[in-house]
Order: sequence, then structure tokens, then C-alpha cells
Amino acid sequence: MVSGHAVFSSLDDLSQQLLTEAGKAGEMVVDLKELSDCDSAFVALLTACLQIKKQQQQTLVLSNSPHRLLAMLDVYRLANSGLQVN
Repeated sequence: MVSGHAVFSSLDDLSQQLLTEAGKAGEMVVDLKELSDCDSAFVALLTACLQIKKQQQQTLVLSNSPHRLLAMLDVYRLANSGLQVN
């Protein structure tokens, strides 16, 4: 679960945690219900996680995605990149 602000200035610990999780075998589900803010740096982090999961032939699922993130995924044309968004 990701909570709070996922913006450039606060991504150090979160990026390490998510990239470690992405490296593990199996489907990766990221619950964003408690996410209050995000920016393009967070989108880039999710894209890196997606690339890792694709290399493993696994999936990355974003659960409870806020509208702001969905809008950014559309802007960056990532909505059809293999991310599963619930």
C-alpha cells in the first residue's frame, strides 16, 4: 500500500521499496487508496516497476488509483502499456 505524498521530493524510500517488491516473483499489486498526491516522478517509478515485471513475464496491478494518477497515465500514454488498473 502506498500512502501520503508520492512526489519527487519524497520518493527515496518508496522507490527503493517498490523496486525491491517488483524484483520479487509473482504479480505485484500496489494499493493506492491512501495516496493523497503524486507527480510525474511517481509515474516514472511505476513505469520502472512495470518494466521489471514485464521482464519477469508478470503483471503490475494498480488498485484504487486516484483520478490524478489516471489522468497522468493518459497524458503519458501509459494506460495501454500493460499496467492493470483497477
